[in-house]
Amino acid sequence: MKNISINEPVASLVEKYPDLKNILKDIGFSEITNPLALSSVGKIVSIKKGAGIKNIDLDIIREKLQEGGFNLIEDQDPQDNPSDEGKRLELLKSYIERVSKGEDLEAVRSDFVKNFKDVSSNEIVAAEESLIKSGLPLEKVQKLCDIHSALFHESNIIDESQKDLEKIPGHPLNILSLENKKIKSLADGVKEGEDKLKRISDLLKINSHYGKKAGLIYPLLKTKYKISGPSDVMWAVDDEIRRDLSKIIKANSYNPEDLNKILDRVYEMIYKEESILFPLLKENFTEEEWNKIYGDLGEYGLDLVGELPLWKDYKPKEISPKEKISSGSLDFETGSLKLNEAMQILRTLDAELTFIDKDDLVRFYSEGEDKIFPRPKSCLNRDVTSCHPPKVVPMVKSLLDDFKNKRKDRLVVCRNIKGKKILVKYLAVYEDGEYIGTLETVEDISQY
Repeated sequence: MKNISINEPVASLVEKYPDLKNILKDIGFSEITNPLALSSVGKIVSIKKGAGIKNIDLDIIREKLQEGGFNLIEDQDPQDNPSDEGKRLELLKSYIERVSKGEDLEAVRSDFVKNFKDVSSNEIVAAEESLIKSGLPLEKVQKLCDIHSALFHESNIIDESQKDLEKIPGHPLNILSLENKKIKSLADGVKEGEDKLKRISDLLKINSHYGKKAGLIYPLLKTKYKISGPSDVMWAVDDEIRRDLSKIIKANSYNPEDLNKILDRVYEMIYKEESILFPLLKENFTEEEWNKIYGDLGEYGLDLVGELPLWKDYKPKEISPKEKISSGSLDFETGSLKLNEAMQILRTLDAELTFIDKDDLVRFYSEGEDKIFPRPKSCLNRDVTSCHPPKVVPMVKSLLDDFKNKRKDRLVVCRNIKGKKILVKYLAVYEDGEYIGTLETVEDISQY
């Protein structure tokens, strides 16, 4: 009979005793089979803490473990050992909660420094996600996002990936880092220079940088790696920064105090990306995923870096024979089209088309230049809700539910985007009365 600690992180236990993984999975720790969840949250959560989260009786866990040859023992409680990973998570949460309740930032930071020589990006994200799951409203976490990250300033945030991808010329992280340097330079210009309105307009080039995160980074983190913190929190802050800068340009005036607050948020986002987000990406994203991201970067504009830098390790996806346009045709009751004709017709239409199937997966979007809504190839076969910022997701779900239950069959909205009048239609698609998907059309009608 092997003795295992009730307070030791499950990742450590599984590393020592690989047979333990299936036993814990059968007990109810289902996420343990996900290597990425095991290597992140698994480093923080113990059997005791996991039992509380999953609401599993510890006596049942003891019994099942004994059947598998393991004896669960009580040892030193993590509350008595500040170096224990479970205790670290609880301490981090307590500091964030104190700041969230309005306690003086410097006082909380002083306590943080006493107990932490360093902290990892995984721990920071896990602490925020744990707070959200425990009931702290997401809106409050988003609102206090800048204060939370400011807590860790002057601390040593560990990059556990041990990779220097930002230093590889042309690598997507290298490009994002170069963009951050340009964003900081533009923000410095607004803060210190004259003709601030013109400089604020230049700073709005930040749209292309935040767009890359929204289209290429956040959805992949959330859907594949189940890391929802950046998507739920940082994405909303990105949108608020863009919105507030755009409001100034639209009004052609600004309040100096409010402007300084916006600039502080810009600087804070740079810090969060480089200290928290980028290490997470380096630790999780594969070479194939980085290749796909590089291939889609141009969709979101290169306003901050000019031309797309060459990445010598980029391997474009080879197009298989099935993906090439063949000489086949599409036959309809009203005629037929060759496949290449159908493709060129879709490209010629003034409207951008996107089709979402009955399972809410993005199945198709039309190609074309000067897109109003950029679409990366990586969005294909992905849940459509992951392609939208958190505050919009409830509306997307509600609309699709209305379409599926035939309470509505369309929604038409007209929006002003980048000085253009844009008509957007969401159309339910039915076959023999059965819902098979939704078609989105986007058209610039400024000239009409």
